Parts: sequence; structure tokens; C-alpha cells
Amino acid sequence: MLPRLMTLSDVRYDINHGAPRRILQPTLEAWAASHPSGAEILEVGAGHYDHRPFFNCRLTKFDADEAQSPDIVGDAHAMPMDDARFDGALAISVLEHVDDPYQVVREVFRVLKPGARVLAWIPFTFGVHGFPEDVSRFTTFGMRQLFARAGFEVTRIDEKPYAGAFLQASNLVHFVLPRTSRRRLVRGLNKGLFLTFRAGYPLDRRLNLRLRTLYTGAEIEARKPAAR
Repeated sequence: MLPRLMTLSDVRYDINHGAPRRILQPTLEAWAASHPSGAEILEVGAGHYDHRPFFNCRLTKFDADEAQSPDIVGDAHAMPMDDARFDGALAISVLEHVDDPYQVVREVFRVLKPGARVLAWIPFTFGVHGFPEDVSRFTTFGMRQLFARAGFEVTRIDEKPYAGAFLQASNLVHFVLPRTSRRRLVRGLNKGLFLTFRAGYPLDRRLNLRLRTLYTGAEIEARKPAAR
């Protein structure tokens, strides 16, 4: 049996969405399933992805863009929610798009109940992208600082699954040669180069020790301290 990273369904997913989102999915599914049915989870900067199927509880989508049809519309720097309302928070590929990520994480801390957990994914060596502006990048050291300064206890940071030269190169292709370009030649080059670089993913796993500072992004899990 082929390893998971080499299945055809994974290849198709990576072509359409990029490898980092697929690599994150098992973590996201496990984190979602860890919450009881009566919980309410806040998704900050929910965008157009629908993560509700992963949750057995209520997922409240929050976004500044009304066109994304969120449950709550507002500015993440000053969330229109009461203190200590939510049992958990999710922030996938959003903190790089806000003007002041430190203030946004402080707001996440404020609206979470004591003991609640947050899961975030933040890019590092990742092409500049919109939705609407791309403002900042964080190393794993910066991510720890970002959440610790807000008062969170950081429980885990993991960049290893997102490291590797071939993964970096395949991800870069999507930004240099957009897969949605109107030009057929560009779309063809995108797919050909992407598949070529993607074939090297197994080598990345063997060379990670030498490429430990080269990663597309990282997962971070943190917890708001329980009330005393």
C-alpha cells in the first residue's frame, strides 16, 4: 500500500488547495472531535472554507467580510462578543492578514472561557496572498511570543510536517504560476512543475534535519489558564 502522502486523492487535493492545508487536516479533525457536543467554538477569519463537518458541536464563524456569510460580522481587533463566551477558538491562515495580530490574539483570549483551547495555523515561508491583504509572517519563536504575551499557555508548536525543499518549491509554483490563470500555458506549467516537485516529498522527510529552518508554516495549540 502506498504511503498517505503518495495517494492520488492527496495529489489532487494538493493541486487544488496546496499541501499545507491537507497536512493540517488530521490535526484539525482530531482537535474538532475533542470538544463535547454542547461546546461553542469560535472560528476567527472563517473565510470560505467550511470546517463545520469536522465538529460535533456548534462552530460560530466570524469574519470581517459579509460576502463569506459568517455567523458574526466584525473586526477581529475588537470582537463584538462578550467575555468568556466560547469553549474554544480556531484561527487558520488568518493572523497574517490582520493589522495587529497581537491585539487579535488578545481578543481571542478575552472571549474564551478559562481552560479553553485555541488551534491556529500561521504561514512562514509562504507566497504573498490576498484575502484581503497579506501583512506579516511569524517564525515558531514569534508564534510562541504572540500567544504567550496574550496570556495563553502554549502547549504545542509543530513546524516539522511543513518543512522541506520540495514542499517549499511546490507551494511556490502556485504563486508564481497561478493554477487559476486564464492562460492555458500557465495552468499547464503550474500542474507540470507542481507534480515534478511534489514527487520529491519523500526526500523532504529524509532531509528535514538539514532543512529545519525552512517551513511553509506551523501549527500552534494554546490554552487559556483555568480560573483559580
